Order: sequence, then structure tokens, then C-alpha cells
Amino acid sequence: MIAGEDRAPDALVERDGELELLRAAVADLLAGRSRVITVEGAPGTGRSALLRYASARARAAGCATVYAAGSPTESALPFGIVTQLLARRDMPAAPDPAALPLPALCELFLAAARQRPMLLAVDDAQWADADSRRWLEALLRRARGAPLAILVAGTRGAVPAIRPGTDGRADGAPAAARVALRPLTPLGVGAMLAAAFDGPVDPAFAGAAAEACAGNPAVLRSLVDGIGADGLEPSAHTAAELPWRAAESVGGRTARLIDGLPAEHVSLLRAIAAGGPHLGPAALGELAGLRTVPVSRALCLLADTGLVEGADTPRTPPGVAEAALAGMTGPDRAALHARAAVLAPRVAAPAPRTDPPADVRAPVGTGLFEDDPDCAERAGWRLLNSPDDHVPAVDRLRAADLLTTCGHETTVRRGAALPRILAHPDTRGAEYDALLALHWLIEDAAPTEESADIAARVPPLPVPPRGPAQEGVAALRGALAGSLPPARVRSLAEAALRPAPGHPQLFTTRLAACYALALADSHEDAAAGLDPIVAQARARGTRSAVAAALSVRATVALRRGWLQEAEQDLAEVEWAASHGSGSVKSVPLTVALRILLHLERDEVDEAGRAATAEVPVRAVSGMWWPTFLYARGRLGLRTGDHGAALSDLLECGRGLLARGWTNPAFVPWRSAAALARLGRGDRAGATRLAAGELVAARAWGSASAIGTALLAVGRVTEGERARAARGEAARLLLRGDTAAEWAAPRRARRVRALTGVHGVPTTPPGTEGRTPGAFPGRFPAVHGGEPVREELTAAETRAAGLVREGMTNGAIALRLGVSRRMVEMHLSRVYRKLGLSGRADLSHRADLSHPLPDKD
Repeated sequence: MIAGEDRAPDALVERDGELELLRAAVADLLAGRSRVITVEGAPGTGRSALLRYASARARAAGCATVYAAGSPTESALPFGIVTQLLARRDMPAAPDPAALPLPALCELFLAAARQRPMLLAVDDAQWADADSRRWLEALLRRARGAPLAILVAGTRGAVPAIRPGTDGRADGAPAAARVALRPLTPLGVGAMLAAAFDGPVDPAFAGAAAEACAGNPAVLRSLVDGIGADGLEPSAHTAAELPWRAAESVGGRTARLIDGLPAEHVSLLRAIAAGGPHLGPAALGELAGLRTVPVSRALCLLADTGLVEGADTPRTPPGVAEAALAGMTGPDRAALHARAAVLAPRVAAPAPRTDPPADVRAPVGTGLFEDDPDCAERAGWRLLNSPDDHVPAVDRLRAADLLTTCGHETTVRRGAALPRILAHPDTRGAEYDALLALHWLIEDAAPTEESADIAARVPPLPVPPRGPAQEGVAALRGALAGSLPPARVRSLAEAALRPAPGHPQLFTTRLAACYALALADSHEDAAAGLDPIVAQARARGTRSAVAAALSVRATVALRRGWLQEAEQDLAEVEWAASHGSGSVKSVPLTVALRILLHLERDEVDEAGRAATAEVPVRAVSGMWWPTFLYARGRLGLRTGDHGAALSDLLECGRGLLARGWTNPAFVPWRSAAALARLGRGDRAGATRLAAGELVAARAWGSASAIGTALLAVGRVTEGERARAARGEAARLLLRGDTAAEWAAPRRARRVRALTGVHGVPTTPPGTEGRTPGAFPGRFPAVHGGEPVREELTAAETRAAGLVREGMTNGAIALRLGVSRRMVEMHLSRVYRKLGLSGRADLSHRADLSHPLPDKD
């Protein structure tokens, strides 16, 4: 402790700037000014020592000081941090913090600070409970109203977000500064050793100590204490003992950290120890059985405590895996490794690489994508624009595909790289067809002023398309524009996902095909097609490609109503983005998915916070900008801000119409805009928008699009017209075999609440197989008529056979080496194809080759 003098503890070496900042904060406090300082750093870097220094200095100057520290064992205790602070002697007696609203709870501390300048310190903020974090964020915004200095210390990303240099802002926030503690340099280690041993030490000992402690002051202090306790000298001979002493110190600290972790964090750490770098975050969350904490949040906390390292493939540092698994019994460890082995095959092994002959080897290096994924843009640009005629067209195609998947369309388009490659005499056959498809996909998804110029030099896609790549692009273009019927879109997309001899398989065009399937209500097929794409992206080690594939998979899951699956994939995308992976132009999609996911769960406040995320200006030209505007408009509808909602939704519509994307299955902006107009009292305008949406939906023809449009018509019109629309919407949306997007239980309940229809309606008599007519007549199901007699696939047959053996879905997943969701998808198709109501009917079924006769 310090008794008011300027000298800092010996442990705070190489922290001169931080100490000066703390001294200035205390001086400002005495002058009646508020300050906020956040201190970030790994455990052992001196966060707590800095807080103790500031508290002692403030107390010696006559200020009140209150202190609290987060704890992993109390991270779920409501208002745990606040309760600690209120119990300090410098705070007056106060009621239960949970009984007070946040403004009143903040006023308790502000009033105490007005009576006597106060320094409030919160350590280990990464373990603060949610209620305390909300209170702390509220207090930070109000701190300017009293002489109050707030110091918050925690691991990277755990302290509340407040922008530095906010002195004088109109919103009343106090002046703020953020400090990031770095490891000690070798000079710093030498200075700390000299202070501990009363003079310079042997250079060999100092060098070994710097290497053993890796710049961590806490580990270095433990080395010094151990050497001193054993009566040894800091000599070159003693230096040989430092590595094992450091390992012992790290091991002890690791064991203490693990003992203090919540149960789910320990489970995740053990999953990482068992799965190693072979599993991604989503698979690790599944292996750990996470239920209450998002995998991204748990991984961040484990990484910031030093127990986990790595972004796309989390792994444990040396010694941590042993400590994590030490608390498990032998059978439990064996079971954990067995489950990890089942999940690991989903990450396909990379294809064996073969070097080309010496006379055709490309000097620009075509293997940079596997060796250094972070250099993908630079390496791809060099390869695409290499003047070397010996670079094979297939390698240029692969570079263009990977760069497009990672969101670098500008790199591929720059200098009209694709048109030049297409015009090259060596580009022909399957490679030419695939490059042509990739070019038009880029021009459609991210058009620029150069697009028309470039289009004059590139032929259009042929009709019918040639090869899987062109089929995938044609499926997406036809779906977005609504120019092809859903059945044709499905057949094109399914063909695009099937391997074709002699034709390259591209990430980008397969993602397009999967998204087209989702727009055509084939969500199960879309998810089944996305799983191998994600696995291949992981195998190639390109984090941005993984994030792109997961973004599309999360979109499909959310459209289908699989909220847990959407959360898992979205959490991994956000994790990758926080570590520098992902495309700028995909940020609007990520934010939109987070907003819509919260709205699906009726978490309006969380959706509002998600909407405040910064979206880059460059993303405005991307494919997902309208989706972001739509999500923000939906949020405005839920919060009652109909003016802002209408502005966003109309801007969304203008952008879509400018591109010719008229299919409401992509973004039903007119339906939402109609509700916004109704909220502003414009029923006539709302009716026009809803009617326009219905016309577009009927032109496309899918049950979910027509049903969604009818819901809007039923909500903005009145009388018999509204009742008829709501009834037909219920008949379309509540048929599990016709509108997969609305089959999720939450959405079915919502449809029933909106329409007043209960139970599962059936197709009206005499209307089977008819095309939906014009409103206000009756709209039978689009896919009515005689059921199609489809054969079971091999995977569906295996899953059905295991159900008949009495196995659960989880056991089937382990037996087949697939996810539980994949098993559920197989069984859903089995029930549909065989005309069964569920597992009970299948268990008693003797023959799997033909559907059961219809029940009376």
C-alpha cells in the first residue's frame, strides 16, 4: 500500500504512463471533475495493483473510496458488484439494489460523491453479473454530475464501452481514457529483478527469467519469491530452474482459475482440451453442451483469462489441457474424447496437395491460401493479375472464388480481372463456364458504376445454364427477381450442389444455390447443402470463408425458425469478426440477423442494442444492406417508432427495386411498410403497399410468401376482406408440408394469434392442385394435390431403421457421425415421404418403401 507518496510499488514497472494518468484522475477528482478510466490486460499484468495504487492515493488525499471485484462464482448473482460497493464504509446504508430502478441506484453514488469526492474501483469486470454491468454503464453516462472517478479493470473486451476523449460532449458523459497493459519487456524484467534483489542480477538469469515468465509480472514475482524462499542466488546456475518453476506457477494459477469458473465454462474448456484445433467454436459449444451462455462469450472469457488461444480453432496453451481434464474421471474423459471424435469428421481433411511440374509452376505461389489465409486478398490479387501465362485457369478461378467468398469482390473486379481472364485463349471449357457464372454473381450482388461498362465485354449467362456453377447463379438470380417458379429454382439449385465430373465446385456459387433453396421454402435441403461447405471452408483454414458460409447457414436457420442453430452460427460469425475475419459487406447481414433473432425471442431491448452496432459505409453497396434496413425497420415497428421504420423500409424497397429484386420471399418490405403506414394513420397507403406485396408474392408462388402477404392484408384492411385474408393466410402458413418457414412452433402460435384460427387447417374441399387465385377469393395451398411418391435416400433409410430399433435422435447422431439437427432433418423427410405422423408410426412400420394409405 501507499501512504500518499509518489513512489509506486516495485511491481508496477514500465507503467509510468498509466501511473501518471491515475495521478491526474485523483487531481481532477479533488478539483471537482469526474473521470472514467478503463484498464484492460491479461491476468497478472498489474490491473489490480494499479487500482490499489489509485485507491490509496485518493484515500490519502481525503477522498472516499469504494472497491468491488467480480468473481466467476458470483457472476450469476444479481447486482453482486453493486452490493459489494454499497457495503463499503464510505457508502450510506441503502436498500436492496434490486428494489431500485437504475436511475435511483445511480443517484445513491452520485449523492455520496457530492458530499465527498469519491473514487469507485471495479476489478475483474469480466465476471460482473448482467445487472451490475447495466448499472455500471448507466453510472458512466451520469458520472459528470458529481466529483466521481470511476476505474474499471478487466480482461480485453470485458470493460464497459465508452469512447475516450469525451470531455465536453453534449450527452453529459465524463472525460474517459482506456489503458491497455502490455507484457514486460526484457528491460522491464531486469528492472523488477534489480528491485527485488537489491541490485543488478546476472544477465543469464535475467534473460532466462524474461523467457520463462513471458513478460507476465505475476509469474515473475512468483519466480522471485520461490528463489528467495529457497535461499538461492539469481545466478546463471539457478537460471536452469526457472522454466519448471514458471510452469509450476502457471499450473497453480490455471488450477485456481478453473476451480473458480462456472460449470459451463469448465465444460467448454474441457471440450477444447479434448477437441484441440480440430473443432470450430460452434462444434465445441455442442460438445460442451452449452445451454445458458453463448459460445462466443464463453470463448472470449476463456481467452482473456489465458486459458484458451486461437480464434477460428480455439486451443489450450501448454499445461492447460492437463489441468482442465485432471478433474474428470477416466470414463468421463474417455466419453468426452469419443464425442469429440464423432464431431471431428465433420471437418473434412484438406485435399492432398500435389505440386505442378516445374515447367508450369506459378512463381506467384498458388498455395498461399492454405499457408497464410490472412494474406488471401493480396495473394489472390497477385495471382489473378499475374502476367505469367503458365498460371492455370483453374488456379485463377479458385483464387477468384475464394476472394469472392471472403467478401473481396472489389479485388476480383479491380481492373476488370475476370473479363481479362475470360478473354484469355487458355480459359475454356468448364473453367470458362464457372468464371462466367462467378462474374455475373458478383455483378448482381455488388453492382458498381463500372458494371454496365464491363457487361459489354462479357457474354450473358447461357440458357439453359452450363455446369453446376452457372446453375447455382441462375437459381439465385431467378429467385431474387422472382422470374422463375419455385420448382425450377429448386431443381437448378439441387443440380448446382451435385458434383459434376470435370466441373469445378465453387464456394460462392454453392452458397448461392443454398440461399436460393431457402427462398423456395426448401430450408432442410439448404441446410444439408451448407454443412459440407462449412466443413470444407474449415478444412482450408480460411476464417473469412468459414464466416461467410456460417452467415448464410444462420440466415437459413432463422428463416426456418431454428433459433438455437441460428444463435450458434451467428455467435461464431461474431467471434470471427471480433478477431479480424469476415467481410465488411457482410456486417449488415450479421447485425440484421442479431436484430431479427432478438425480435423472434421478444427481446426488444436487446434488439435495440444490437441495432446500434456500427455498420461500415462501404457496406451500402453490398447485397445485404437491404436486409439490414428491413431488420431495423422491423425493430422500429416493435418499438412504435413508425416514422423511422417507414423511412428504413421504403429505402430498403428502393434499393431492391433498383436491382430488380422484386421477390418478397427475399425481403417482405412492403408488408412491413404497410404496418408502418397504418401506424401513422395512413390506412389507404398501407392497403396499397399490402396489395402490391400480394401481387408480387402471387407472381412468385410460394406458400410462405403468399401467406405472409395475406397476413399484412388482413391487418391493414377491415371487415370481410380482412377476415378472408386472415383465414387464407392461416390455411397457407399452418400447413407443415407447404410452408416450412412458418412450421416452427413459435411462428405457428403467432399466426394463430394474428388470424384467430386454431388447430391445423386443411386445404378447402375441391381446391387441391389449383394455383392461388386473386384476392379476395380463397387461396388454397400452393403445393396441394396428390402427394409426390418419393424414394428414401440412403441416409434417410439408415436414420429410419435406427428409429425402428428404438434409438433416440442423439444416439442416432452418434452412430452416424452427424449432428442431431441432421438426424431431425432426415426424419422429417422420412415422415413426409411416407405420409407418417411421427416417430410412433415409423416404429410400427414394417415396410419403408411406400407411403401408408391416407387415413379416413
